[in-house]
Amino acid sequence: MLYAKTLLARRDCLAHFGLGAVGICGASHALSAVESHSQADLLSRQLDAKGIVVTLAPLADNGNAIPLQFTIQAPSGQYLTNFEIIAPENPNPVILRFKLGQAQTRMTFSTRIRLAKSQDVWVLAQLSDGTSLGKPTHTVVTATACFDET
Repeated sequence: MLYAKTLLARRDCLAHFGLGAVGICGASHALSAVESHSQADLLSRQLDAKGIVVTLAPLADNGNAIPLQFTIQAPSGQYLTNFEIIAPENPNPVILRFKLGQAQTRMTFSTRIRLAKSQDVWVLAQLSDGTSLGKPTHTVVTATACFDET
């Protein structure tokens, strides 16, 4: 019986495996960097909230469908180019990222969002000159179930 001759020797395979393991460890280290949408990062940006009005229930029975409405008014001489809704405590913090096809000076948006727990929900807007506006609104999510059979 004839065996096919392999091009890689055992040492070469182990060397390639070692390089792959180092690459994976380096990638996990890079992924553990500070998230750009964490609560601390959003607070450190010191975003101006002028022109943003957010309507969010301060208390929600459950986090499945919480109504959210906001109005953004751009400062004079500026236009809105995109906006985001961010819930930093959710497993996927970016709830919605929306790029406007045509720049607007004022917009109103309404939707329902899902929250994992009580937290600040951020509405961020980017203006035509590259500056950002942002406003947090706190909501408390409760569970209305009875666990102890009373």
